[in-house]
Amino acid sequence: MKLLVRADASVEIGMGHRVRCQALIHAFNQFGWQCQFVVDRRYQAFASPEDCFIGGQSEKGFTEKECKVEFLSLAEQADLVILDHYGYSAEDITVLHQHQPNLLVLDDMNDRGDFPAKWLLNPLLQGYSKQIEFPLTGGRYALLRPAFQKLELNQILPQQLLITLGGTDPLTLTLPILNALLASGFPTKDIQVLLGANAKNADQVIGFCHHNSIAFEQGLADVTYLMKQAKMAISAAGGTLFELACMGVPTVFAQVADNQTRSLEQHVPLDWCRSIRFDNVPEEVRQQRIEQLVEVINRCWLDIEWQENARKTARGLVDGDGANRVAKTINSYFAAS
Repeated sequence: MKLLVRADASVEIGMGHRVRCQALIHAFNQFGWQCQFVVDRRYQAFASPEDCFIGGQSEKGFTEKECKVEFLSLAEQADLVILDHYGYSAEDITVLHQHQPNLLVLDDMNDRGDFPAKWLLNPLLQGYSKQIEFPLTGGRYALLRPAFQKLELNQILPQQLLITLGGTDPLTLTLPILNALLASGFPTKDIQVLLGANAKNADQVIGFCHHNSIAFEQGLADVTYLMKQAKMAISAAGGTLFELACMGVPTVFAQVADNQTRSLEQHVPLDWCRSIRFDNVPEEVRQQRIEQLVEVINRCWLDIEWQENARKTARGLVDGDGANRVAKTINSYFAAS
C-alpha cells in the first residue's frame, strides 16, 4: 500500500507539520505501508533526499497553484494521501478529494470552511461538517513521536526550567527570554535550553549559554529525557504542547503563530499551562511581553501546589499513542475493504 504525505517545512512554516507527519509515517510503516513525503522544491533545504519533490527542477520552482496541480496526478497513484498544509483552501481540498477520495486532512484551526475528506484529524475537540466521513478529534489523536510511547516517568521531582521555542524559533525569542530570566535573578543552574536543528540565531544563543554556564542541546532526535527533567517549561505552542502535556510538564507557552490559537484556547482553561502571545505584536511590545512571561515563570516556579495539579491534569490529556491509533484505524479500513 502506498501513502503520500503532502507537507512542507521552512523557517517561516516551522517544522511541526513534518514532525507530526513523520510520527504517522513511522506508525504506518509498522503495517507495511510504503510512505513518502511530497515537498515543494522551494523548501528542499528542510526536506530529505528520499522525498518526492514537486515544482520544477530549479530552486525558484513553480507557483503554489502549479504545485497543487502537479500533486494531483501523484495523488491518484497512491492508496492514501495525508494532507498537512495550510496553503490548501477548502476548494483546493475538494479538488484533491475528487482525485483521491482516500484523503486524511490534518487540521488545527477549523477556519477553512466545509470540505470533504475520508478522515480528518484534529487533536482538539472541534466539530466538522458531514462531508467528513470519519472525524478523528481530541487529544487521543495527538501525533507524538515514537519516543513518547509507553514512557516511564520520573519518581524524583524534576528541577529544571526547559526553554524550547520550536524547530526554528521564528521570532528569535530564546535569547531575549534568557536575558530577561537572568536579569530577574533566576538561577542559571536550573535552566536547560533546547534548540531546534534549524533555530534562528542559534550561534548567538549557544555563545550566551557558554558565557553564562547554561546547559543547552541542539537538534535532538529524542527530547523526552530533557522533558523528564523539567519542573516547568517555556515553549512554543505547536506540536510541543501535546508532548509537554504527555510528559506532565507545567508550561508557559509563547504563542508564535496564529495556528496555535485554538490549542491554547482549549488548554489554558484546563489550568495546566499559561500563555502569552508574541506573533501579533510590534517589536517594541515584544520585550514587554517577554518581561511579563518571566514574571509568570518566577511566580509559578514557587507554586508547588499548582505544579502538582498541573502535572496530573496534563498527563490525563495525551497518552502518546495517537499516531498508532490513527494508523491502526485507517489500516483496518483498508483491510476490511
